Amino acid sequence: MATPEIKEALKNVADEVAKYVKDAATLTVETQTVEVGKTDKPALAARSVIKLDGDNTTTLPTVKNEAGKAEVDPVIYEIHMQNVQAAIDYRGRIIEAVIEVLLP
Repeated sequence: MATPEIKEALKNVADEVAKYVKDAATLTVETQTVEVGKTDKPALAARSVIKLDGDNTTTLPTVKNEAGKAEVDPVIYEIHMQNVQAAIDYRGRIIEAVIEVLLP
């Protein structure tokens, strides 16, 4: 039979794993901008929320062109997508590390 110390250690490990799974279940990436000299407060420029089940939502700023069609700033979009990919890659490495610990 497990000692109280072992039971407590296993509970702590299980709690930590549950925390990592919860944190990995939703990945939120925000890209912010700040206008130099105008304000120190950054403004949200783009946001992506990616769930573990594959559902995702991306919010991007648009401006209307002369024809009245909405356009996304390509520079903000590119920077944001680089941030999203970096976050996805990082989450993948964290999940792999947790799996290696649980299933050596």
